[in-house]
Order: sequence, then C-alpha cells, then structure tokens
Amino acid sequence: MKRWLLVAGAVVVVLGLVAGGLWVVLPPDHRTTFLVDASESSDFREAADAVGAAASNMPADDSLALRRFGGSCDSANTAELVSPGTGQAAAIGDAARSITPSGKATLLSGILAAIDDFARTYPFRGDKTNRIVVVARGAADACGKSADEVRSIIKEHTSRAGVKIDFRFVGHRLTPEQVKVLSDVAAAAEAQKPRLTKTSDELVTTMKEVSIPADLQAGEVKVPPCDTVTPETLTAVRPPEPGVVYADVKCAQDRYVLAMMRSTQIESNDVPTLFEFKNDAWQYQWADTEVPCGDVPRDVWKDLGVRCVGEPVVCREGQQKVTDLGGWVGCEAALDIADRYQAAIKAGQTEGQGAFWFSGDWECAWIYQSGRPHSESPLQCSRKSDQSIVQIGD
Repeated sequence: MKRWLLVAGAVVVVLGLVAGGLWVVLPPDHRTTFLVDASESSDFREAADAVGAAASNMPADDSLALRRFGGSCDSANTAELVSPGTGQAAAIGDAARSITPSGKATLLSGILAAIDDFARTYPFRGDKTNRIVVVARGAADACGKSADEVRSIIKEHTSRAGVKIDFRFVGHRLTPEQVKVLSDVAAAAEAQKPRLTKTSDELVTTMKEVSIPADLQAGEVKVPPCDTVTPETLTAVRPPEPGVVYADVKCAQDRYVLAMMRSTQIESNDVPTLFEFKNDAWQYQWADTEVPCGDVPRDVWKDLGVRCVGEPVVCREGQQKVTDLGGWVGCEAALDIADRYQAAIKAGQTEGQGAFWFSGDWECAWIYQSGRPHSESPLQCSRKSDQSIVQIGD
C-alpha cells in the first residue's frame, strides 16, 4: 500500500513538473493581434495585403492573431478570424484576403474585443510584449461615445485584462477629420500618434515597421539613414556627369534626400535630384528642373524647403467648384478662403470690376483669362507667402 502511494505521489510530482515546465516554455516572447477595418470601401485589398506582408515579416515563434471590425453599432460588428498562435503568418494573410468588407467602421468595438482577447489565460500572452496593431481606413466610429467615454471604457477593459498592451495605429487614406478622430482614439489608448499612409507601398512598409517587436527593432536599428548621406554616398548611387557635383544635400524623415546637381565649370540652373531609402539602401528616383510632387508627402517637401509641382485637388464640385490648383493649400483652408471671398462679394465688400479683396495672407480677384469672356472667368485667391492658388469656378 505504501509503495503504491509512493508511486502515485511520484507520478503526481512528475506531472506537476511537466506541466510547470510547459507553462514556462510555451508562452511566446511576443504576441500581436492585427485589428483590421473591414468596413465597406474600394481599397480594402490594400489593407489585407499589408496585414499579410507584416505577418510574414515577423518571427515564426511570435504568437499572431487576426480580428476584424465593421458593421453597425446595434449588432455584432467584430470577430476573431485567426486565434493566437505561432507559425500563423500564412493563415493571417489568407484570412485577411478572404474578408468581404461591409458596413461602417466600428473601431471602438474592435479595440475592446481585442483587449478582452488578452484577458484569457490561454492562449498564452507574450512574456515580453503584447501588441494590438490597428489598421483604420475610414471614419473611426465610436458609436456615439465621447472622447472621455472612449478613454474610460478602454482603460476599464485594459485593467480587466491585467496586462500591458502596446497599441499601434495606422491610418490609410484618411481625411483630416478622420485623422483627428483616430488620433483621439489613439490618445485614449495611451498610444503613439497614428502613422498615416496614402499609397499601398507606404502601408506595407509602415505595417512592417509598427509590427516588429520593440526589442527586435532595437537590435536591428543601425545608423539612421540620414546620417549616412554625403555627396560621396549619392555619387556612388548615381554618378553625375563630368563637372557636376551634388551640393546642398538635405535629408528628411530618414527616407528622402534632395540634392542639387550643380556644375563646377559654368553657371547654370541647379537640378534637384531625389533619392529614397528603400530595401536598406538609397535609391535614385529622378532629377528634373521642375520638381513633381509624386507620392512624396507634402510635409516632406516643406521640410526640404522645395515647392514641388502638384496635381490640382478638387475640394468641391458643382456650380461653386473649388480647386486647390497646386495641392498645397489643403481643402479645409481652400474652402474657408473661397467661402469667405464669395461672402465678401455678396456683401459688396470687394473693390472695382476685378472684385479685389484682401484677407491676411490672401489676395483674391476676378481674373481675366485669355480667349474667354471675363464673365466666364473664374475667381482666384492667391496666398502671398507661397503663391498657392485657390480657384473658384471652372
């Protein structure tokens, strides 16, 4: 009898040690949930592809999960599509691409459900980091909740989960109003400011950057790209013609370099030359006397001190059409000056047949255009500080 008890006790001890060992060994270092906006929109495939690319870029022993949100506030509007587990990059990508987008954005519901996913003892949380990476593509609908309510609800769910969660927000093709709402939600979650993207390539790159665990990022960070820029560096990438050198080199956001190609033999116009940091190296993009804006964000051009040539942006259609001719003003400011100028015309506050009107940095007038009657010419407002033009009418 005593021998049986000893054997049984030994078995219990062994099982306890095994279970304890598994408990220590099995939890991953890092666990990440991708929370994707699956509301109805034409660009959802870009978000799905970016989530798949980010997942495939992460270590195989990271625990990954996928959750979607989108629908209406009064019905089920979020669901876990891939439960947390290691080696699931392919499953994450396949599940993301199989989503049929529908409904409206219900970001708050998705965030709360994703937090609650971490409240369970199993699947295991990350020993080092636990992260929720949010991809927002439209209005971050809080279902009628104020910013204070959102902050309180997120704090309550995070506290209940009993784990520190690192939120990362990425906003894709958002309007200024949508950016503000997303920023408020990010602040409520005590997260960094949202990263904003406008193209599919930018979205993929950004998703990879924000998804990699912090300790791996720290291990991979080398010299910041901007610190590697010299005229010699750029010459090695794209040798200029004989007698021409790179001068006035400016680097912005550790991603873009603008250098002036300058002749050392004769006086001539400088030729701006753009380089972009891609695939861990500087890549030549283009050189031209007129600088096209391309996909480079306007904030970068401002940092570089260059006024690029942009495409017109129509801010309002119809009889009172408003166009930001160079794309530098921004629709909010363009509509504001256009509406105030038209109000001044109606109130009889303009001067002469040219309907001249001045407001701060703006000068507005009814312009003459060659080949068309004055009555059919548009109104224009010009900003003196940078010669930006807003046109009212065709």
